[in-house]
Amino acid sequence: MTTIGGLYARYHGQILRLAIRTSAADTWKSELREILHQFDRDSRNLPPSCNRRLRHELGTQIEQEALRFSDANKRAVLVIALKHFDSI
Repeated sequence: MTTIGGLYARYHGQILRLAIRTSAADTWKSELREILHQFDRDSRNLPPSCNRRLRHELGTQIEQEALRFSDANKRAVLVIALKHFDSI
């Protein structure tokens, strides 16, 4: 079983790295979609309370990071991920 901390570190890192390297010409949407799909698969087996906590922690951190980026494309990566984590 994967720990919440392990999932947090993996997906926070993947999303942040994607945002940092994103530019206007990138096809980042498909990569982000895949990351979020994999997150959903990995977190599905967590107890519901742990899943909510993980989503809340990731969402809170990503929201703070989105405020630091001035580039619209980089922010978009984080905002879409944030909406995904807040959706459940």
